[in-house]
Amino acid sequence: MYLMKRSLLFMLLAFAMAIPALSQNSILFPGIVHYTKKVYGAGNQTRSIGQDKRGILYFANDDGLLVFDGTYWKTYPLPNKSIVRSLVVVNDRIYTGGQQEIGYFFFNKQGGLAYQSLMPLIPTAENEFTDVWHVVSYGKDIFFQSNKRIFRFHDNKITAFKSINWSFLGTAHGMLIGQQYEKRLVKFKDGQWEPIKNNYVFSGNDSAIRSVTDFGASTVLITTLKAGVYQMNGETVTKFETTDLATISSKIIYWSVAIDTGLTAIATKLNGCYVINSKGEITQHLSKVQGLQTNNITTIFPDKEKNLWLGFDNGIDLVIHDNAIKHINPDRENKGPGYSAIIHKNQLYLGTALGLYTVPLVEPGNLHTVKEDFSMVKNSSGIVWALSVVNGQLIMGHNDGSYTINNNTASVLDRSTGFWSFQPFGIQGASSTVLGGTYNGVNMYHYTAGKFINPAIHTHFESAKFMVIADDNIWVAHPYKGLYKIYFDKTGKPQNKPYNDTRKILSAGHNHLFKIRNKITLVTGKGIYEYDKKLGDFTASTFFNSVFNNSTVSYLREDSLGNIWFIQDKRTGVIDVSNPQKPAVVYFTELDNVVLGNDEEFIYPINNNNIVVAGEEGFYHINYEQYKQSHPPVSVLIRSASAFYKTDSTLFGGYLQAGDTAGYADAYTLKNNISYKWNSLHFEFSSPIYGGTAEYSYRLRDFEKDWSAWGIKTEKAYTNLPAGQYVFEVRARDNSGNLSPVSTFSFSISPPWYKTLLAYFVYLLVLAAIIYLFYKRQQKKYLVQQRLKLKKQQEKFEEEQKQLQYQHQLELEKNEKEIFHLKNEKLEAEVQFKNTELASNTMNLLQKKELLNKIKEEVLELKDEPESEKKTRSIRRITKMINEQLEENDDWEKFAVYFDKVNNDFLKTLKENFPVLTATDLKLCAYLIINLSSKEIGNLLNISIRGVETSRYRLRKKLELPNEVSLFDFLVGISNKNREGTPHTDVPVNGHRSLELV
Repeated sequence: MYLMKRSLLFMLLAFAMAIPALSQNSILFPGIVHYTKKVYGAGNQTRSIGQDKRGILYFANDDGLLVFDGTYWKTYPLPNKSIVRSLVVVNDRIYTGGQQEIGYFFFNKQGGLAYQSLMPLIPTAENEFTDVWHVVSYGKDIFFQSNKRIFRFHDNKITAFKSINWSFLGTAHGMLIGQQYEKRLVKFKDGQWEPIKNNYVFSGNDSAIRSVTDFGASTVLITTLKAGVYQMNGETVTKFETTDLATISSKIIYWSVAIDTGLTAIATKLNGCYVINSKGEITQHLSKVQGLQTNNITTIFPDKEKNLWLGFDNGIDLVIHDNAIKHINPDRENKGPGYSAIIHKNQLYLGTALGLYTVPLVEPGNLHTVKEDFSMVKNSSGIVWALSVVNGQLIMGHNDGSYTINNNTASVLDRSTGFWSFQPFGIQGASSTVLGGTYNGVNMYHYTAGKFINPAIHTHFESAKFMVIADDNIWVAHPYKGLYKIYFDKTGKPQNKPYNDTRKILSAGHNHLFKIRNKITLVTGKGIYEYDKKLGDFTASTFFNSVFNNSTVSYLREDSLGNIWFIQDKRTGVIDVSNPQKPAVVYFTELDNVVLGNDEEFIYPINNNNIVVAGEEGFYHINYEQYKQSHPPVSVLIRSASAFYKTDSTLFGGYLQAGDTAGYADAYTLKNNISYKWNSLHFEFSSPIYGGTAEYSYRLRDFEKDWSAWGIKTEKAYTNLPAGQYVFEVRARDNSGNLSPVSTFSFSISPPWYKTLLAYFVYLLVLAAIIYLFYKRQQKKYLVQQRLKLKKQQEKFEEEQKQLQYQHQLELEKNEKEIFHLKNEKLEAEVQFKNTELASNTMNLLQKKELLNKIKEEVLELKDEPESEKKTRSIRRITKMINEQLEENDDWEKFAVYFDKVNNDFLKTLKENFPVLTATDLKLCAYLIINLSSKEIGNLLNISIRGVETSRYRLRKKLELPNEVSLFDFLVGISNKNREGTPHTDVPVNGHRSLELV
């Protein structure tokens, strides 16, 4: 019994696995980008996704609201730190439902994302609820659905609608549809819920509605958890049944969304995502086998570019559904690298590291319509390096040898060594000689009667992966050993000759050889060269080097239209020559770093709608026509602007309010000036291009003149900016060269405190004060200098005046001296005259004395004269002498007058100052002045010499002269003072009075 049950279980599992295989699934799988928890840095589960008009994506995450702009992930938690279960984006608000929490995030004036709770608006009796599973925008209202209540947010008020169980809420074709326990399927109309009348009752857990989606012009697609898929037209509900939908329903449907007209994506719990058409047929199935992180999808969301975002219990995936680039993996279990591809007899062959795979084509040259799975060619296991069609035969170059492919089987051609590729040695018709590039050199085969015969003709030198035939010559390039030329000698034996690299055009590695534009083209690490037949040598390619600007190219392949496909540093691109006058270079950034490198590059251009590129995991398919026509608008968003000093300070949070921007361009102006110390700024920017890459160019206007070079860097920092007004500008471009509008962030940096208006005013005051002080100092200095100058001038003037005065004084003194001298001479003459007179008078006196003495002697002689006659005669003679003397005036009076005239009233002055002096004293003084001897004075005073000394002594007493003072000097001094005209007064001298100047 156990074995039977086990066998039955295996049969059911096998059947379940076979059902998807029976459905038609394209071999072209969309690209899938994985975002793990480690990448986005938030909680595990994602249950709802939304996108705003700028392209920013929002995810309902276990840790809060998760935001992604194409470059940066940010998480904004709810106030109560609960899980965000659901969300909807309406204009510039992101309404969210959590656990016991409803509200919305909005863009504040600082460009940040802020949260406003709506809990205070809920009536007190209605605020008990748990998880909010859906948030829906309907008209101007927002509806929040929990298990037992739906809250309607209308005109800033909240109304609650109760039920035993609200199991679903959603919108489709302008209707708000809910699933209620009592009324089953309901719609909201005129402020109330009313049943949708239909012939099907959605009841029970299996019939729990998971989604409602627009499905055609008027049909609503309803998916249930386990009861299948339904269609509703008007209010008529019918089950939508197809074999493919039955398969999908068995995988437990979680969600569905309309991708495009006629295409709907359905997310399941057990087997990933299905894409169905309007007939209910599966056009694409994506599961873990096709590259999803897991099969359990919790939510699905189509963005503006029709890419699908899948939320899981532990991660997020981006499915680039409508992209022109898709993935081909012939072995979905073992994802090895692809090396070669070719179409032969309407079969697509893909050579991989695992072997050769093939699939029949529905339409010639069209891979889009292929629905079957690949099968491996028998006996082809191992590395398939190249596939070649020679003389109508498909030859496989294999690591183990070379094989011909017929009837899905590989037959050995030559297993002597590993083989690269095969080429016919001839152009017209079938070639009788076929060349095979091997690990050791070139082998040559004869082709006869549909068979390759090997006569062991070969030339061994180096591995011959890169081989070109031109003009009966064979050129072979080895990436590291260089270039070789194989020619045939006179005997027809092949010989090899290394290229004489005199101009050093070969590089130490990376030497490849191709035939492009009917020219042998040599690609080295030093550039691209073309063989010139006239010169017989390689010359630098003007065309290629102008296109690639001498950068390293590793692979070239020309298609039937003349476009040249290339791989450059693991970047895939094409030189589009549809406009020969101006060839365009297009890069497929979606394939950056996923294609092969290291001399294993490969591109197979079938036509403009089908280009196969070898990748690290299988192959990539490019629909070039679609790629050229898909030009979604490119935008660039400034996601953060912050200033940093010692820490970071956010200036702009990356969000704009409604009306702040037109179209896709951002324009934000910081209202407040930035302090000078915060003059280092950091900007982050991003372009919401999902599944591709963008390049950016930026500049700081008014600081940088030119835009920066294009690059993938999404941030820019400026340090130590000077004060001023600035505008940071950034623009983006996609890989087709489409430019975005310029996004700007305008800001101003305040000058440092020492450069503010107040500081300049202070500087002005200080400068004015300095100027004033300097002026005053200079003025003072000038005044001092002037004073010094004036002083010097004054001194000079005074000196000159002194000199003049001195000269004048000298003149005066000279004149005075002359006058004085004349006066002195006159005085001396007068004095001499007076002295002469005085002397004369004195002599007269002396003569009179002598006369008297003589008379006395005569008288004495007469006394003794006896004779009378003689007496008479003697008397008569004496009488005569006396009479002669009497005839003259009084001698003393005359002497006193003359003496005072000569000596400036000496006697008068002496009498006035010393009234005690007698006439005899005055005479003595006069006689002393004229320097008479004591004897002469005695004769004049008629006293003896002793009497004269006695008179002198008495005179000193009267004059109160001390002993040390000479009487003569004293009297002479008085005489000189009187002569100078100086008044006198009595001044004590050593206790005595003396005559001195006042």
